[in-house]
Amino acid sequence: MNNDNTADNIPPQGQAELISNTTTDISSSVQVPHVEFIPLDQLTDRFYSAKQFLIYFQFYLCAAIVANLGLLFWDGNGGDIGFWEDWVKQLSNRGYKDFNGNYPPLYIHWLYVASQLYNYLQLPVENNLFLKYVSLIPIFLSHFLLIAIVHRLLKNYCTSANHYHACMLLTALNPALFMNGPIWGQVDVLPVIPVLLAILASTSKKYRALTFPIYTVALLTKFQMIAFAPVMGIIFFRHYKIHLVGCALSLLTIVLLFLPSIVVGSFAQSFKLAYIDVLHQYGATTMGAANIWILLTGNAAPDTVILFGIEPDSPLAIIFKAKNFGMIGFFLVCLIVFLQGMGKLIDQQLPQNNPQNAAQLFFYAMICTMAFFALLPAMHERYLLPAVIVSLVYYALNPGKIIFPLLFTFISAFNVAMCLGIRTSHVWPAISWIMVGAFSYAVLELLFGKHWSNFTGKLFSWFFAIKYIALVVLVIGFYLIGQRLYLESKPIDPELQPHQLSLTELPVAFSKQDYGQLNINKSVNGNPLRADEHRYAKGLGTHANSIIEYQLPPKTKTITVSVALDDEVESASVKFTVWGDDRLLWESRNHYGAEKPEFAEINLESVQRLRLQVDGINDIGGDHADWLNPIITLAAPDTPAP
Repeated sequence: MNNDNTADNIPPQGQAELISNTTTDISSSVQVPHVEFIPLDQLTDRFYSAKQFLIYFQFYLCAAIVANLGLLFWDGNGGDIGFWEDWVKQLSNRGYKDFNGNYPPLYIHWLYVASQLYNYLQLPVENNLFLKYVSLIPIFLSHFLLIAIVHRLLKNYCTSANHYHACMLLTALNPALFMNGPIWGQVDVLPVIPVLLAILASTSKKYRALTFPIYTVALLTKFQMIAFAPVMGIIFFRHYKIHLVGCALSLLTIVLLFLPSIVVGSFAQSFKLAYIDVLHQYGATTMGAANIWILLTGNAAPDTVILFGIEPDSPLAIIFKAKNFGMIGFFLVCLIVFLQGMGKLIDQQLPQNNPQNAAQLFFYAMICTMAFFALLPAMHERYLLPAVIVSLVYYALNPGKIIFPLLFTFISAFNVAMCLGIRTSHVWPAISWIMVGAFSYAVLELLFGKHWSNFTGKLFSWFFAIKYIALVVLVIGFYLIGQRLYLESKPIDPELQPHQLSLTELPVAFSKQDYGQLNINKSVNGNPLRADEHRYAKGLGTHANSIIEYQLPPKTKTITVSVALDDEVESASVKFTVWGDDRLLWESRNHYGAEKPEFAEINLESVQRLRLQVDGINDIGGDHADWLNPIITLAAPDTPAP
């Protein structure tokens, strides 16, 4: 067995390309392309030059940047984002000391950075879009790195323009990646990237020693990456002398990433939460995952149920208890993968050259992560995403296998979508702009025909040929989105003058409403006051139809207030009115949910009893109304004579 092959190194980017037809390697169970390297400068007549590859790479990267940042505005999973909120608060208040989050350390380090950003900006840590944005920055970068990895492999090994574009399109604009990351607010793409890099490093003599340290980073990001252990076992025995050195580096990696917890004395707790307690956190067969357990037991059934009608006192009961049955099935699949790989390795039938070499390893990795999702109990709806990502890389190396990324993308995206609602107030404007853009383009093509098509084609090529334009788009996009969400998250709290006070400081003399109860400085549902995507520090959260009355202090001159429907509802129909001693002093326009807050300054001189009233115009369902930053101005104290 030859353990020192140099031919399995991935050639440098741009050095050569493939002319190939898809054939079946008799030494492998995986269909792989036949490799024939041709100098790049001889391929310009075949399909793409190096410049064209750059143009398309930057186009797909920019498309992914815009899509990720745009989809961030969809409502995510409040529960999972609530974890980030709690963990950022802990890290902000006391650092790593006694931190009780149940994730491995790598992502926790990023949340620590986020906590320091909140402290610097003096923002309240709340479950909102700014928190979602800050929490997901590593996930956005991971997606962009995935695009770069796939592009690099395709540039070296793609067999046609169709193969390149199909794979890049599925990678850059993959619905499963969007559903998991910018929409849901989860981080499942993050740990898979080190797994990809570890497998690719194992196929390169130059980087082979880094294989296991990189894989260790994956395990220190999410423990679910243990699913790839059989593949890493095959890799280890292929060049075990080199990987023994890598394992020593892995121990150093563990110490470095756990170092903050070690320093504050919380290592034992952090390790236990992330790698031991998490194994027993969910006692269900499936947590919304569309896998074998939906068919056998239904969703969220106890994992102690005995399958197939086996009696509880039967000797077979322990095998057919759902939890054990799933673990046995997963173990058997992993064992088959490992034994087949080791058998091919011993018989020298495991491919030695890329792309066959890497393709075979990614095929094994895909099988393992599929089994992880399909067979193990307590899977969540999101846990098929690693199979999606691995299948994209596998397809980049094996052009005949588009079926895997298509199937996994469909299953994963719809599985997550079933568990999410979509807030249309965020989606409508974006879709409307896209529609206006598409319509405008079509009209211009109608008017100018081929001249317009040629112009846009040249503009496209010029723009995406600019070196590092994708990096420019990334920086500008991150800045604009971050700035907008920061301003939306910073509470609007006007500074009061000495002769002013907030109406919320006065006792309520009387209140009634047709739903819920009056909330001070919160919406009727108990959330922070938000209107037109802005956070307000003070106000009254009520619901139509409602009356709120105050006894005003002496020498009251005016009240200033903004009125709006709260962002926690998408649309409603209300009118606000202000009354003084039973006289109508001011009335708003009709509010339907799409308007900005309406500001009013109302004279209250000689008024003793103030009444704030909200009336529903039609059906009052969803009439969540806010009186925002109501400020009472008193007569200024007399200035003493000199």
